[in-house]
Amino acid sequence: MINKSKNIEAGNGRNDVLKIIGIVTMAIDHVGLILYPQVIFLRVIGRLAFPIFAWYLAEGYVYTSSRKRYATRLGFFAAATQLPYFLATRLNNLNIFFTLLIGLFAIDCFRKKRYISTIAIVLFSGLFPLDYSFYGVLMILGFYVFPQKEKAIFFQSVLAAAGVYLYGFIQSLSLLGVALVLYYPRDLAKIRLNKYFFYFFYPAHLLIIYGLSFLPYFAK
Repeated sequence: MINKSKNIEAGNGRNDVLKIIGIVTMAIDHVGLILYPQVIFLRVIGRLAFPIFAWYLAEGYVYTSSRKRYATRLGFFAAATQLPYFLATRLNNLNIFFTLLIGLFAIDCFRKKRYISTIAIVLFSGLFPLDYSFYGVLMILGFYVFPQKEKAIFFQSVLAAAGVYLYGFIQSLSLLGVALVLYYPRDLAKIRLNKYFFYFFYPAHLLIIYGLSFLPYFAK
C-alpha cells in the first residue's frame, strides 16, 4: 500500500500538473454532458479525469496533516456542491466529492486492517446514487492498495473491464487516465495549485456551464 516512503513514484513534493489535466478534462466532460450531449468525443476526453482525482485522493490520504480535517473538508464541499451539481447536470446522483469521501473511508478502514468494514463500504457504496458508484470507490482504494505500477495497471485494467459492463465501452478509456497517473514523467517542471482550488472550481465551473445553457445558442 502507499506509504510516505514509497508510493506510486510520486516524487518528493507535490506536483499538480496531473491535477490541472484532470480539471481541464473534467470541465470538457461537463461541457459535453450539459451543452453538447451529442458530441461523444467530449465525453471520451472526460474519461481521463476521474482516475487522476482518484489517485490524488489516495496520495492525499497519506500526506495530509490531518485525515479528520481532510474528510471534513470533502464532506463540506460535497454538501455545498450538490445543488449546483443537480442544477447543471440534472442527474439524480451525488456529486464526485461524495465518491471521494467514501473512497477515503474505504482507505482508512483498509489501513486499519478493518477488512470486513472495507468490503462493506465498497458494497454499500453501490446502493447509493454515488457518481461512479462502487466502481469509483474501488478505483480509489486500488491506487492505495497497489502502489507498484505493474500491480496497479493490472487491477485498474480489470476494473475498467467491469466499467465497460456497467457504463459502456467508453469507460474503458479511463485506462488512459490510469496510465497517465502511473507513467507521467515526474521530473518535468512542477506546478502547484492552492489546495482549495479544486474544491471551489468544481461547483463554480458547473454553475458557469449551467448559466451558459440559458444562452439562446444553447437553449432548447
